[in-house]
Order: sequence, then C-alpha cells, then structure tokens
Amino acid sequence: MNALAVEAAAAPEWAGRVIVRAAGHPLLHIAAEGVVTPAVPVFTVALECMPDTEQGPGVRPWDGSVTESAICQACLRALRGEQEPEKPRLVPAGVAEELPVPASEPDPRGSHLSAAPHPVTYAEALLPAEHAGWLITWSRWTTAPVITHYDPSCGWCGDAGPGEMAGGLQGHPASTSVPFRRFIAYRCTACQEMTAYEHVGSDLQTIAHHKSRATKDCNR
Repeated sequence: MNALAVEAAAAPEWAGRVIVRAAGHPLLHIAAEGVVTPAVPVFTVALECMPDTEQGPGVRPWDGSVTESAICQACLRALRGEQEPEKPRLVPAGVAEELPVPASEPDPRGSHLSAAPHPVTYAEALLPAEHAGWLITWSRWTTAPVITHYDPSCGWCGDAGPGEMAGGLQGHPASTSVPFRRFIAYRCTACQEMTAYEHVGSDLQTIAHHKSRATKDCNR
C-alpha cells in the first residue's frame, strides 16, 4: 500500500512510494522508485536507504499511519539527495591523542592561556647498604600502615601521606659469624625525607637519615 492510500496529507517527497516495515525494526522505510506492492506479505525490495536487494531486510507493506518522524531518516536523506552526516572519529583504546598546545598570546577575551607547571619531583632516597661493617638486605618499599591516633603526614614537607616503609635484615638468627640485626626505614613519597632505624630491643635507633631538598612545609 502506498503512502497516499494510507494518509491523505502525505508529504510530497514520498507520495506515491510504497511504505514498508522491516521485521523487528520500529522505523518505516521508503521503497525505491518503481517498486510496487507485491502479492505476498513478506518480501525483499530495494529501499531508498538500501538499494541492494541482496543486502536488504525482509519487509512487508505498511498499512498504518505514516508521519515523517516514523520514517527511516536515511531513507528520507536518500530521497531528498542529502549527504549522510559525518560519523564521529573513533580513537582506539590505549592510543593517546596529542592535545592542542595552549596559546602563548592572550586570547581575544582578555584571558591568558598557559600550561600548568609539572610538579616538583625529588631523587629517591637511598637506603643504607651496610651497617657496622655488614651488608643489609632490604625489602621493597611498601605503603606504610596508618596507625590510629598517629598523624601519617610528613614532618618536613607536610604531605598528607601515608609514606612508605621498608624492612631490612643483617645476618641470621643461627649465624655465629654475622650478628643478626633487624632494621626499618620510613620515607615520604613526596619530598623523599627518609630515616632508617635499627631495632634494639623495644627501641629504634637511627642509623641513617636522608635530608629532603624540598622547602619546609611546602606540601601543607
């Protein structure tokens, strides 16, 4: 059934064309010029948006109301000779795009654009390799646990923390030649202030200190 037979006020651009509906799709389609309604209810015809019948879906004539909002927009664009809208360019995952360089000159609105400075970084604090003439074996740095009622912020730069800690061993409990000692070190990941201690009974004795090059309270 054509659009004129369905709706008296049909738009001129699809007047006289066969209107069909594809199974499983809510939009109506406009059949290509010259297509007539066949005898069988389900058929494949050339559509304005899909002129190749081998690629087109199975359709049936539509005998309901026809409005522009109900018709496939691709069919309407093809019928009117309009270009397809440009599809957005997809960027593959994991591929970084180069951002535009901020202008060094003031923009017409009177504001200046400038790149944000990179945060200041400091060389990683080195753990002492030995103590009392014997080598120390250190573990990797790990995030220090947060203890209740203990401020984890850095006492030098004021970074909120928590910082990192590492454990060290010297000798072996069963060794008779190398004294067995245990060590622990704490450092601030922001300014690299670091202190290493030896466990002596229930106390900690400082064996090394790496002074930060950061300004006092710079991260408060």
